[in-house]
Amino acid sequence: VLTFGARCHNLRDVFIDGRIYFVDADCYSRMTRARMVAEHPGMIVRLHDFENYPQGVKSHTTAPLDYLILAGKKVLDAGFAVFDPGKTSVLREQTLDLSGALIAPLLGVLGAVFLAVWAWALRLRFWGMALLLYAVSPILVHGTLLGRPDHQALLIVLVLMALGAEIALARKAADMAAGGGSLRLWGVISGVAWALGLWVSLYEPLVLLGAVLAPWLALDRRGLFARERRAGWIAFAAILVVAFLLEGWRIEAPDAAMREYFGRWKASIGELGHLDLLSPVLGRWLGWTALAAPVLLILARKAERRAVPMLALLAVTLGLTVWQLRWGYFLAGVFVLTLPLFMPALRRGWVAWVVFIIALWPVAQDWDARLFPDDSAQRDLAVKRGETAALRAIVAAKKDGGPFLAPWWLSPPIAYWTRQPGVAGSSHESLPGTVDAARVWLAPDAAAALPILRARGVAWILSDAPERVVPTSAALLGVPPPEKCVASDLARPFHAEPQDSPLIPDSDVAIPPGYDFFRVWQVRAEVSAPAVRAP
Repeated sequence: VLTFGARCHNLRDVFIDGRIYFVDADCYSRMTRARMVAEHPGMIVRLHDFENYPQGVKSHTTAPLDYLILAGKKVLDAGFAVFDPGKTSVLREQTLDLSGALIAPLLGVLGAVFLAVWAWALRLRFWGMALLLYAVSPILVHGTLLGRPDHQALLIVLVLMALGAEIALARKAADMAAGGGSLRLWGVISGVAWALGLWVSLYEPLVLLGAVLAPWLALDRRGLFARERRAGWIAFAAILVVAFLLEGWRIEAPDAAMREYFGRWKASIGELGHLDLLSPVLGRWLGWTALAAPVLLILARKAERRAVPMLALLAVTLGLTVWQLRWGYFLAGVFVLTLPLFMPALRRGWVAWVVFIIALWPVAQDWDARLFPDDSAQRDLAVKRGETAALRAIVAAKKDGGPFLAPWWLSPPIAYWTRQPGVAGSSHESLPGTVDAARVWLAPDAAAALPILRARGVAWILSDAPERVVPTSAALLGVPPPEKCVASDLARPFHAEPQDSPLIPDSDVAIPPGYDFFRVWQVRAEVSAPAVRAP
């Protein structure tokens, strides 16, 4: 209950005026994929034709989460059919969105259930600490947040299960007989979890699998290939074969746009930033216990044979998190699994619990700021909710408007709501379209941007406040922000637009009061040419 409730603390940001909204742009891309498989059962989405129009992108995103969301929709449809026969609920026609909003918290609960069963099977003394920190750790909560149907939510749980199984398998046979459960069962759990993780992503799970295999090969090679693990390895290989047959090979060499612009693009992506070890972030994620973990693991090494390998894994995930913040989810997962292994070093149970609870103080401070934001933070949240709802109302009239150009952070939700393809996108794979969109915003005038609009087959444009669009576009292109450009021109009153401009105001779109920084412009039919969509 605590795990699910903590992950739904942002309820007001997801359910707004009877509609469901998602946490970030990538979530809308995932939901577009989920809608595609819902409308074409059995489909494996390989081409994203809704971003980087007209070429689209051959996405690295895979099918497991798509079909989990679809399964959730089926369950919700059945539930509403039984419990809402009068069709009175506003959510009845939004079951796909509701499934997408709930999938991450439910995966978080699945992780908590596994953690409880794992701790019980291994008869770990301080299992409650692991469960409590898992439930409330802000980084783990964010990874499985309400309204965040992202592949990382699934990866967090799969990696947690895989690492938990590896810890169980590291016990000697005598230990297992004393209450550790079946080696064969843990081997199957390990093989299935690692294989599904690799199916979802060939990045984090692959690196972590290598970090786990290294100590096995160095310390217990025979245990790695023991008879009890054979069924797990067979399951591992079978799932990867099925994944390859369904998904195909999706790894491609970076193109010219990726090589030139990726370094500047990633600077604007928060999860690709670095962790400052001198900042309070780590304490807010894990509590002050994290500072004592290395010492306690060393003290526990005589009684706990897994202490040294887990210390090495903690060091690896910490180093990766310092490099890229996105590894913080897995650092927290490893730390949660390690807690019951090193806390016995404090000997007395009441001492360990007092230390642990006091060490949760920075976590509590983080939750205090989330649940009781100050006036400034409340205003920011209210502004964000209002802008999101206004944007949806604005683009509702463009459901048959054709291909569009908008800032990259707005393109995925617009594509989802209008079912029209966009030039830009939030993924690194759509960088060519995002770069072209930035060139349009920074062009000296609309006539100079016309060749890109024509090549991309753009039918309409949604502009945002220039103070947001111009600096972001300039940083991506590596140029100084211009004083005058298309983005600033589109912010002026409609009546000031030159008669010969290739862009004309869209009079069919009503802009809600207070949101006139959003503007919708039609590309004149006589100057735009439809692009050919990629097959």
